[in-house]
Amino acid sequence: MENSNKIVPPHLNAEIYRTDTTGTSTLSYLDYIRIHSDGSILVGSSELTGRYWNGGASIYKDINEARKIQTEEKLSIPLTSGSADGCFIESSNKVFLCEDSGAVSVWTREEQPNAWNQWTEQITVSEHDDIAFAVECLDPGQHYVTVGGDGHAKVWDIQDLICVKNYLAAHSLMIYAVAVKPKSRTCFATGSMDQCVTLWDENVDKPVLDLLNNDCGIRCLAWIDDHRLVAGDEAGVLRLIDVRNTETDVKIAEFPAAVHKLSVHSECDKVAVCCDNKIVSVCDTTQTPATSVIYHDRHRHTNYVRGLAWDLEDKKTLHSVGWNGEIKSHNVVWN
Repeated sequence: MENSNKIVPPHLNAEIYRTDTTGTSTLSYLDYIRIHSDGSILVGSSELTGRYWNGGASIYKDINEARKIQTEEKLSIPLTSGSADGCFIESSNKVFLCEDSGAVSVWTREEQPNAWNQWTEQITVSEHDDIAFAVECLDPGQHYVTVGGDGHAKVWDIQDLICVKNYLAAHSLMIYAVAVKPKSRTCFATGSMDQCVTLWDENVDKPVLDLLNNDCGIRCLAWIDDHRLVAGDEAGVLRLIDVRNTETDVKIAEFPAAVHKLSVHSECDKVAVCCDNKIVSVCDTTQTPATSVIYHDRHRHTNYVRGLAWDLEDKKTLHSVGWNGEIKSHNVVWN
């Protein structure tokens, strides 16, 4: 083989890589699902492969349209980073999105459908120093609370997207979960990798109460009623906490992987669970650990399940999304 004496400029490879746009299409890995009272569906996603780790969200008029989702289709709202969580803001034509860059943004669409029907960014701010992991509504159309990998919890005035309450270092490690207390517009709980579940009040600068000091990190939270909430942790344990007696907690179930997300049924003590695997489970929080799992599916998804939401019309139907890029529905039967 002859030796090549050709001199290649040292910047050539980098320049070609920078300007090349071929082969950059990626698949959307679905991360969460939210259902508006009018039936509209918000599905957020991240693109975890390829040259650019982008993401975004898609909004559909109903669950039937959402089921036809294609992982390669254009997102309704494209973002320059992944989106770990998001929610509707009163109207289904306005959404709040959390981004992996630490930014939070508000997007709107005209009330009357038009030929383009495009979503436009109303406002965005970057105040979290790490991923914005979760958002929940405190006061509909007014105040929303976000938590992030920086350990901060922030309350936002949604009208101008101004942080009106900033709990700096609310936890010593990243905060994965936030859950607003039912029928309250000021109280919320946070769960962190520092192994603590803490109760906060927007009117108070310091923590109101430490609800749980766990033996491993907390991944998700959800309130069942005014006094009880469930927490899922890194060890795969689902616990029931009663704010009236924080000295004891009840183990509801134990799973083979870290508990990732929870969804509580609005009319009964049933909670849907997904972990860092492809299994969807439903637990009855009134049962003992041995009999608490009333539904268990491991075949509908072929990759990690990331988001859950109960159907608003068919009360025994659960919808799930995951990294296989599909929305699946589960018929959960109980007495």
